[in-house]
Amino acid sequence: MSADPVTGIVGSRPAAGVQRHSLSAQVVDHIRTRIFDGTLVAGQRVPQEAIAIELGVSRVPVREALIALEENGLVTSEPHRGVHVLPIRQDDIEDHYRMYGMIQGLAAVRAVDHVTEPVLARLQQLHDEMAAGSGDGHLLNAEFHALINRTGASKRIRAVLKYLSRNIAQDLFQIPPPADEAASIDHREIIAALMKADTTALQELNHRHLRREGDIVVGELRRRGVLSE
Repeated sequence: MSADPVTGIVGSRPAAGVQRHSLSAQVVDHIRTRIFDGTLVAGQRVPQEAIAIELGVSRVPVREALIALEENGLVTSEPHRGVHVLPIRQDDIEDHYRMYGMIQGLAAVRAVDHVTEPVLARLQQLHDEMAAGSGDGHLLNAEFHALINRTGASKRIRAVLKYLSRNIAQDLFQIPPPADEAASIDHREIIAALMKADTTALQELNHRHLRREGDIVVGELRRRGVLSE
């Protein structure tokens, strides 16, 4: 499974036996996934040596990964106590998705000045395939949003979207169904708003779309016992 450019996200959990390129980034993905699936819990010391052995890497990329995760607010380092997992609260997740929706909405607004008939036709095709249940719904959904982002997003918007997409485990983006009735309505209305150059609607639709996804993810994380009260 793949996706991103820019940023359809998707992606899959890194496997053991990490490849040698971008080691620290892959270790970041691994630890972040373990935090969000509940394997590493709030307050737990991160087992650096065990992670290095599991992934077949040295301690160096593990330490580099933990520095990045501390910058993302997922772990904290204390002298003589090691690195511990920080609590994840509901408003952390809700705010993440709301911010993502705002930035994605801005990309859609920018797309109004650059959208072409072939782009609109491709968006409609992707929407129709999702609605019909043909193909991988998550990949179709990823291409739908990534196409709008590529059409409209400035370099700054793309950088912020990529940063936000790396703040939580990638597989969380695959929890919300990509083609349920509510998502299908949002996609149809986003296409219509692009055709009408309705920038107000584009901002609100993207905000609503991601807010709903965030609510679904919050429910799943609560079920996993990941969220701290």
